[in-house]
Amino acid sequence: MPRAWLVIAAICLVTATARAQIVNVQGALAKPPAQDGVTGQVELKLNWREGNNPLFDIGGAGSIVVRRGRLLGLALARGEYGTSRGLTLTRKSFEHVRLRAELDCRWRWEAFAQHEYDQFRRLSLRALVGTGPALQLLDDPTVALLAGAAYLYEYEQLDTRRGTLDAGLRRNAHRASLYLTGHEDVGAGVAIVETIYAQPRLDQPGDFRLLGELAAQSKLSARLALKNSFLVAYNRTPPDGVKRHDTALEISLLATF
Repeated sequence: MPRAWLVIAAICLVTATARAQIVNVQGALAKPPAQDGVTGQVELKLNWREGNNPLFDIGGAGSIVVRRGRLLGLALARGEYGTSRGLTLTRKSFEHVRLRAELDCRWRWEAFAQHEYDQFRRLSLRALVGTGPALQLLDDPTVALLAGAAYLYEYEQLDTRRGTLDAGLRRNAHRASLYLTGHEDVGAGVAIVETIYAQPRLDQPGDFRLLGELAAQSKLSARLALKNSFLVAYNRTPPDGVKRHDTALEISLLATF
């Protein structure tokens, strides 16, 4: 079985940490294996400073994509922890599993489950499950475009932070999860992936979340690539004390073997 392992050696620049509720998992499925087999990806991040601006920030992610005939499976996990001068700056974890079945040459059906913890978004627990169809709008060797729509059930438990109006709140929600994701090989070893998400609450459409992410990957050599990504996220009804919008710019060096 062919295996391709991808390691992100360094994240050079982060302008802000995106903390809106939607997490984009489509990047791992942007160009799935065409033949039966397993592909893997590992991401590592370390930022360690001493002196006038001490900082320790470590994080990582790993994913596995498995193809068996008409079935495509994804398992993904991420985690990050950061401190500075005795203060915790980042503490979060995320796990997602997804199964996609090809019904015919254009239609797919997906089912997924997810768990998340994020101290700075005040999430002690966020768990969700969902299922729905996806339509392959384009599927050429250099261009692919997929649209998906799913029913999503989520459960959230907030932390008990002092001075917040919703400390310890537990809530359930039924949402639609709509996305459009595209992948294009533009030549000269450059590939572009763009994904847009919308997740309105079914019984309260004014409670919605949006996310857009654009990433460009450029090959530097047979084993090295540079990835630039920009993300914008919006949550109409965040927990008390959490901002509605976030942006993030990341530049990553990728090493493959």
